[in-house]
Amino acid sequence: MLVSRFKKIILISLLTIVAGCVSVGWEQLTLSKSTFENQYPQIKKIATEEAANYGFSDLTSEVKPSQFNDYKGRLFFQLETTNGTDQLFVDFSPDPQGVAVKVHGAGTRGDADAAAQAISARLKKL
Repeated sequence: MLVSRFKKIILISLLTIVAGCVSVGWEQLTLSKSTFENQYPQIKKIATEEAANYGFSDLTSEVKPSQFNDYKGRLFFQLETTNGTDQLFVDFSPDPQGVAVKVHGAGTRGDADAAAQAISARLKKL
């Protein structure tokens, strides 16, 4: 009985430590197709600036969304750290109201949650 309690305490302690070290972000919004098409360079610029502000300094890859690929695309940011690889994604996909923009990722050095919130907040102003 004592060993079982001890294992639970250790497990809870480890989960608390890990949760404190990893930032997980998730934000979603929808832009009209016309706004998305006219503002894509600005959308990319906002995502790149805010990602850099929160530790994700390099845009690793881009799949540019357009009407020809049903607005599916992605901006991908990656940061190599001593604890592994931090990642931040800005995904684009079709939505009945326009184009869905989903910002998500996880990081140990880069703050994915704050980056996702900042990107989403600036994009809502478009």
